[in-house]
Amino acid sequence: MIFYQLIRMKKAVDFLNNISEKDDIVVVFNNDGDGICSCVLLNKFLAKTGRKKPYIINQPMPMDKNIIQRIQTTVPHKIIFLDIAADQQQNVLKKLGGICDIMIVDHHQIFKNMNSKNIVHYNPRMEQHDVYMSTSYCVYKICSKLSDMSEDLWIAGVGMVSDYNLNDSKDLVKSLKEKYKLSEPLYGTKLGRIADMISSTRAVNALSCEQMVDVFEKASLENFEETKNADKMIEARDTIEKEMASLLQDAEEHSEKIGRIVFYNIKSKFNLGSSLSTKISEGYQKNLVVIYERSGNRIKASARNQAKNINAGRVMQKAANSVGGSGGGHEAAAGATVSAENWEKFREELIKLVNKN
Repeated sequence: MIFYQLIRMKKAVDFLNNISEKDDIVVVFNNDGDGICSCVLLNKFLAKTGRKKPYIINQPMPMDKNIIQRIQTTVPHKIIFLDIAADQQQNVLKKLGGICDIMIVDHHQIFKNMNSKNIVHYNPRMEQHDVYMSTSYCVYKICSKLSDMSEDLWIAGVGMVSDYNLNDSKDLVKSLKEKYKLSEPLYGTKLGRIADMISSTRAVNALSCEQMVDVFEKASLENFEETKNADKMIEARDTIEKEMASLLQDAEEHSEKIGRIVFYNIKSKFNLGSSLSTKISEGYQKNLVVIYERSGNRIKASARNQAKNINAGRVMQKAANSVGGSGGGHEAAAGATVSAENWEKFREELIKLVNKN
């Protein structure tokens, strides 16, 4: 198992090592804290090693329908997907694979091993299905094989904390504690506060993900708050902290528990489903917490299961697929999008899947 992990790591390292100084690069990254920090780490590596600054594109999961056209117009030599389960959108890879080499660095549940002649697919779950290493962790480890990334360790730490689960990243957790004199849990340190700034900034749309990448590239852990545009991230965090306090109080009164599922219909002008599901799940660790809200003619749901006794990614994907929607994620964190008219059917299917045992 370790042998195959080393082989896959070497392929990822070789992909980066073979990027020439003339190559045009496109980096597609997930629009969350882990994706943003992964992109920053890769950008830092490319700059350190004399490669061109990449054209970066943030994306949700699944990726937008126009992503192929957006990438093709740049005529890249290399495409790198970070924290994106690109193996779940094989049509995208098939069309883009005809124009250049591709690397995927991801940690979501494996849909298909996409390694081929011109695609490098690195995901630690290929050998250990239940392992949980954030993409920031993976990118840091890969880049460190070719360049000294130690001054950027804190960025990997923010990405790791953003993804919440650190159980399989203990080597870097130890390094972070020693280098920056931090205590555990890391969520309660400055790394956690910066991770909250990312999610808050996304929620209020104070900066784009690309603009946040720029903030991180110019910052250090010590002077983060003084970096240009960081004030907007701080203001966003303060705004969201007040909103979250109000929502948590409302959730105590209006959440609905059905067997092992806790449902809560969030009503906020901010995009807080993911953050709120994480907070509420701390009080229902053995339950599946599902936070949902309507957006136009669709309903978006965010699910959490802290104890991992329910595979959130699997049940959300199955329930969503059963009604023509989309869903998936990790054992502990997942999401789904379904049409509003199919919400009740989705809900019924999810209840059956979770409470059948």
